[in-house]
Amino acid sequence: MSRLVRVGAGGKEISWHNALNDLRADDVLLLEPGFYEIPAGIFLSDITIKGTGNLPEDTTILGYLNVDAGSQFVNLENLCVNTVNDANSLFIPAEANTFLSLRNCIVKGFGGDTATIAANGKVTLELFSTVIMNGSVSLFADSNFRLEMNDSTIKNVVQDIGALALEGHGTAIINNSRIHGSIDTFKKSNVELDINNTVVSSLLIQGQAWVNMLNSKLLSQEDTGMFITDETWINIIGSEFKGGFYCEKNPHIIIQNSRINRLIATGEAKITLNNSVITNHADFQNEVECNSRRVTFNGGNEYEYFLALSDQAQFEGHDLIFNSNGANLAVENQAHLHASVIATSDDSITVECGQNAEFRLWGMKWTTKKN
Repeated sequence: MSRLVRVGAGGKEISWHNALNDLRADDVLLLEPGFYEIPAGIFLSDITIKGTGNLPEDTTILGYLNVDAGSQFVNLENLCVNTVNDANSLFIPAEANTFLSLRNCIVKGFGGDTATIAANGKVTLELFSTVIMNGSVSLFADSNFRLEMNDSTIKNVVQDIGALALEGHGTAIINNSRIHGSIDTFKKSNVELDINNTVVSSLLIQGQAWVNMLNSKLLSQEDTGMFITDETWINIIGSEFKGGFYCEKNPHIIIQNSRINRLIATGEAKITLNNSVITNHADFQNEVECNSRRVTFNGGNEYEYFLALSDQAQFEGHDLIFNSNGANLAVENQAHLHASVIATSDDSITVECGQNAEFRLWGMKWTTKKN
């Protein structure tokens, strides 16, 4: 039977020290505002801890929290965990089969390359209206996970360390959130990743990954702000990419109603573009296949070509809009381009065409420059 345990310094509450020494399964600890230092060696199991202040930081636990390997659940609500040494603020061991829920919490990591939340084993992790500061959320290689993140923020301050690392096997659902840093999958990952109405700095997708992205935004302006490799499956709707969208090897990609600054595809990528805009540059190489319908290709001042094909790349386009802004179109080597244009800002464009290339363009004027 669960107990309601009031913890504080008043006459009707018990002390934090006594509460920790008498923890029982299904206890609900109600912490009055203040600072509570948790000693090393404490493992949480089947417990709920709630802060009773107006704000999460009114009730602060100093130290780090370990989830017991046999725990079925741990719930944290309306409190702050502040870790001031180089340790995981929240740690779930590899033997665990557990549920960890954070609601309206702030978790402050140490700021090094140690993950703020480190999850192993079989775990369901919920982050609702929660802020993770000074570190990452990492689901490691031996984890079998389900992550649900709603109205939450990860503020990673460490360079070259992903803000959200999905290394194991599982599903991650991210809604209405902000990720300061990258979301990374790994070579051995087996992950379904759903990103909805969320702002992310960058994405690195590899391994076995299925990604659905809806009404979201990537802020990185690097060429590899969105980096996709291996045999991954990507479905993107209504999203914006401020920098480069780069893919290699053999991913399968569908992009609809989206805006991309520049798109570069190599390897054997299969790409479908619908009702989208490429604002600066598109480049298809190797054996890439791209099918485009109602897509706008714009040229940028810093690029010689607004659309370029090389090697054995194949491009099929229908009802396209070309705005070259002075840039050329290139079809090199043995590449194939078959496309129809329904609108353009150009009187004519210059096409640089290789001797073995196949080029057919309808709907606008163009002149060929043989290479």
